[in-house]
Amino acid sequence: MALTVPSHAACPVAQGFEAPRVQAMAPGLWRVPVRLSGSAGDVEVEVATLLLASDGPRLWLVGSGPTPAWGAALACAVRGVSGQTVTDVLNPRAHPETALANVAFAPARLWALADVAQAMARSCPTCLQRLKERLGPAGESLQPDTIRVPTRVLEAGRLGPFESVALARSPEARTLVLLHRAAGLVYAPGLVWPGAVPDLRDTDSAVLLDSLRTLQAALPDGAAVMGDAGLPGRAADIASHLAYIEALQSAVAAQVEAGQAEWAGGDSAELPAYAHLPGYAERHPLNRHRVWREAEARLFR
Repeated sequence: MALTVPSHAACPVAQGFEAPRVQAMAPGLWRVPVRLSGSAGDVEVEVATLLLASDGPRLWLVGSGPTPAWGAALACAVRGVSGQTVTDVLNPRAHPETALANVAFAPARLWALADVAQAMARSCPTCLQRLKERLGPAGESLQPDTIRVPTRVLEAGRLGPFESVALARSPEARTLVLLHRAAGLVYAPGLVWPGAVPDLRDTDSAVLLDSLRTLQAALPDGAAVMGDAGLPGRAADIASHLAYIEALQSAVAAQVEAGQAEWAGGDSAELPAYAHLPGYAERHPLNRHRVWREAEARLFR
């Protein structure tokens, strides 16, 4: 079981959020869930999950959090737990919940894939406003002048304590998958949701399938796999994602080819084998809509 270390008593508390808890996973590796205050134990109420890893004198934070106020609380908690200051922040993908607290870790170096940094520069102002509206009072510290886009460009390979590879979520969007070999952990943000239904927002399901197959083939034996929400899982979670997406594609393709209207799909696009998983009720209708649009585009191309 991971050791949970609460934030230092003298650290600030971000309005609307639980105080950051730095959970030890292995020597030199910690998991940091981002949770709204008053949340229950369900993974679905987590805003995000970050990683913290030491590498000699350098301390790497993978993802920075959703707001500058929460990031400031985490920066303080990290100093209390490790005695170090974050030296490097890595944004593995363009995802506001894990990138809009970058400013709280100055003067740490900010790293991202070139295309991720470009996507952040284009979309962060709009994403900031949407996240601020969704968070309500908890998003008060989100202001346009607090956006920080990574200036250190990287490509896949060795990065601090990690080995990394870039995989695609869609033709326009990649994410950086990180292997912490010493801990036997793979962090695959935006690709896996262990124990839950995958979230196909902003993806291309065919591209995501290819990336999941690549990840499945490359996963070291016995490795844990974690996304940017929820607890770590195992290879079986990747297999579950593959089976779910393939089943959804097949169900939707049959409906589209039969000339059915999307709204008239009825139960034929339901996947009862996955209905027990967290997130099914919320995510499956949205996933079905996305895959339907993809199927229509292929049919009329």
